[in-house]
Amino acid sequence: MQTLEEVLTRDAPPALLIGNGINRHRNDNGSSWEGLLSDLAEAQGLRLSLNDRQSMSNTEFFDILDLARPKENKDDLQREFCVRMKSWQPSEHHSTIVEWARRNSSPIITVNFDENLSKSIGAEFFRETKGFTDYYPWSSYFSDSQISNARSDFAIWHAHGMARYFRSVRLGLTHYMGSVQRARSWVYHGRGLRPYAKESSGNWDGKCTWLEVFFFCPLVILGFGFGKDETFFRWLFLERARLHKIRPDWRRPAWFVDTGTLESDSRQAFLRGLNIGYVKAPNYGAIYGAKVWEH
Repeated sequence: MQTLEEVLTRDAPPALLIGNGINRHRNDNGSSWEGLLSDLAEAQGLRLSLNDRQSMSNTEFFDILDLARPKENKDDLQREFCVRMKSWQPSEHHSTIVEWARRNSSPIITVNFDENLSKSIGAEFFRETKGFTDYYPWSSYFSDSQISNARSDFAIWHAHGMARYFRSVRLGLTHYMGSVQRARSWVYHGRGLRPYAKESSGNWDGKCTWLEVFFFCPLVILGFGFGKDETFFRWLFLERARLHKIRPDWRRPAWFVDTGTLESDSRQAFLRGLNIGYVKAPNYGAIYGAKVWEH
């Protein structure tokens, strides 16, 4: 089993896939999606027992909240969710990790909606105008300057949407299925000028998006649980493994970094099936406060 230092100090530094664990570290679980969803439920007067709540993933819970709204209620739950995130602020470990990525020209993919990562270093927002949609701003990113190569240039990509475009925020299972549908058409559609990702790693519809990083870069996965909520990314990792099986020359390693809790240990068979290595840290401080981020 490799250490975090070993996977971060490779000759070719990996890209980072960052989940909400980075926000919850040293924050007394204050920056949690579960908490925001519970606040929305309380505001709507929807009361569920603990057993009812635990039977649903967060994505399913959001859709239930949406269905429970009175027909005459036109408020957008995605907008309300984003408004409640405005108080979230980056901590020192945000800037330390992002600075590591910037120094090493490593892309970052985050499933977070907040802009704590970009705010931590004052990164600039770049919005691609060609084919832009605020539902799926997948070609937009934060960086120091406009990038030329998604794989090898530092940028912060928001895979699940960003708070500044509330309609882009993927909160419900319905939203996730929409993301699968969009990504699938790029990976598999091969007619005309839209080649399969499996046929061409140099020219496909996802080339100027975070999907280029996801499929073709080594990845270190932090603060991401691989839980029942992550339907979209579970599917994407399966497709990544299938792509690498078809084209072994495109294969790039990936590592899941965690503290070795019982929950994550039970997922190791799934990770092995996806050819994802496992990095065990003694505690979360050893992940987000590791000295290797300062190199």
